[in-house]
Amino acid sequence: MKQFVLTTIAGVESIAKKEIEKQGGEIIEVKDRMILFSGDDTTMVRVNLWSRVANKVYLLAGRKDKVLNFDDYYNFLLTLDWKSLIPKDFSIYVKAKSIRSHLESENSLQKIAKKAVVDTIAGKWQYLEEDEKKGSIGIKLLCLEDTVYVMINTTGEALHKRGYREQAGEAPLKENLAAALVLLSGWNFKAPFYDLFCGSGTIAIEAAMIAKNIAPGLQRSFAFEDWGTELKTLKSEGSKLAKKEQYDGKYTILAGDNDEKVLDIARHNAFKAGVEDMITFMQRDYRDFAKAQLVGTMVSNPPYGMRLRPENLRQMYVDLNRLFQENEQLTGGIITSFEGNDMIMQAKNYKKRKLYNGGERCYFYKKK
Repeated sequence: MKQFVLTTIAGVESIAKKEIEKQGGEIIEVKDRMILFSGDDTTMVRVNLWSRVANKVYLLAGRKDKVLNFDDYYNFLLTLDWKSLIPKDFSIYVKAKSIRSHLESENSLQKIAKKAVVDTIAGKWQYLEEDEKKGSIGIKLLCLEDTVYVMINTTGEALHKRGYREQAGEAPLKENLAAALVLLSGWNFKAPFYDLFCGSGTIAIEAAMIAKNIAPGLQRSFAFEDWGTELKTLKSEGSKLAKKEQYDGKYTILAGDNDEKVLDIARHNAFKAGVEDMITFMQRDYRDFAKAQLVGTMVSNPPYGMRLRPENLRQMYVDLNRLFQENEQLTGGIITSFEGNDMIMQAKNYKKRKLYNGGERCYFYKKK
């Protein structure tokens, strides 16, 4: 069995853990924003295809505790079997991250790692032939509290890049965060789903993909596909199985925005994702929804900060709070980075969860 590392958004590790287990992985350790698990190549391929909240999946090439100086770091890297980890003549990209460790210089971590790979494969004073046309290997070095993790990127570009979002509106949510919000909302697929500030449609599209059981990685490629025909075959077999596992139920997903141009982008993205027939996009102001009695689940990313005048911003959150409190059969919540929201939305009525959209801290207010 091999060991892998899944990195994810802070605050959704419990969701990622369940996703790994569903694909046959055995959990070894859960840490902040990363989960170590064991499995075979099929497990790795399926997690890449099916994880809705992950950032990347890495093959764990090696791990060593209490690495306190660069000599020990280099000697540890020399013990790894780089010849079996890196296909012949592949180009090599090294990235490093140091968190609360004695080895603070990320630039030095990268240079020493590249030297260790070359010294192992080609021998000292020799050069390593690298041909980008044959493929590339991404090596990630993480020094976390003096423990070194050496990881090989099996994913390639981050998993939030599903392949359907060619355009985005202003301040869009990443796709994996949007999926996490839908999952955290507890939406019952039989009930209607609403996004009153849909923008380029990401939340509604992710909700539709979850309801239809569409694998989020179905339309994209992965780094591991360049590593050999066996892994390509596993990807092909996994994709065929994922298509068979899609559901054909009837769902009510309503997505509104007051900007018709951005709605055109949302419709195009939904078409690319294969869920255009599941979502009703409409040019509506959020206050139009507030006039009706809503039953179901709402998840929205309302505008905030510089996009609205302060008085309009405050009134919007007052309106949203009233919408939730006056509609007893409406569940879900909103995500925002607006710091003054606690007092406006009466925080006692919501479960507040800290999340990150890229590097931006935000909070999901879920109705209790």
